[in-house]
Amino acid sequence: MKTILLVDDELENLRSLGEILNRFGYKVIAKPDGRSALSVVQDHTRVDLVITDYRMPGMDGLEFLTALKQVAPSLPVIMLTGHSDRELKIKLLGQGASDYVTKPFDSGELIARVKVQLKIKSL
Repeated sequence: MKTILLVDDELENLRSLGEILNRFGYKVIAKPDGRSALSVVQDHTRVDLVITDYRMPGMDGLEFLTALKQVAPSLPVIMLTGHSDRELKIKLLGQGASDYVTKPFDSGELIARVKVQLKIKSL
């Protein structure tokens, strides 16, 4: 069973995304902020993929991504954001995000992207 670290400051998003991922057989570790999510990886908990929101108070998604890549450079990260700004997308991908999904999103598309990232990681 693959483990996905889910990071979002909106508890309803954590719940609904967690349910979707669980339905497809993934184990989910849900965290409401970047700092607590980073501690999961720093504690050497097995994580196969990270899905994180971009806009969060305190440590935003870009800061979290930068810190995460220092600890686990090969860990794939899918960034979720309500912004479809091309420059932001380029910036996030340039900082190490593996993929970028704009909200609102189709759950089927998200699961497809999750499967792709997990397959790439296993190669």
